[in-house]
Amino acid sequence: MDGENATMCRAPRAHVDVASNVTDMQRDQVVSAIKDPAKNIFIASEYLAQLKAESGFAEVPPEQMTRAQMQELAARYNGGPYYEDEAAQAYGRGFDQRVDQAKEALG
Repeated sequence: MDGENATMCRAPRAHVDVASNVTDMQRDQVVSAIKDPAKNIFIASEYLAQLKAESGFAEVPPEQMTRAQMQELAARYNGGPYYEDEAAQAYGRGFDQRVDQAKEALG
């Protein structure tokens, strides 16, 4: 497993610190769910909401978040509890570099 699906499978487990308690069957259910676009969006949005709630900008409405806050949230999403790691920070920077394109595409 690689890319975003690997992140979705690793990050939530690491975040709640239950990786050693997840059975193979539970892991298979997560992997199956993230391959379904509708379920994947639901899982990602719930995870992002949880990460934002735990951040220093939890009370900031999404439409008022700064670019730095969005970048941090992207790094938290990618890195889980290790969001300050260089790889997660690079993911956050990459998000920031593409956010304008995404907004334009959404109209």
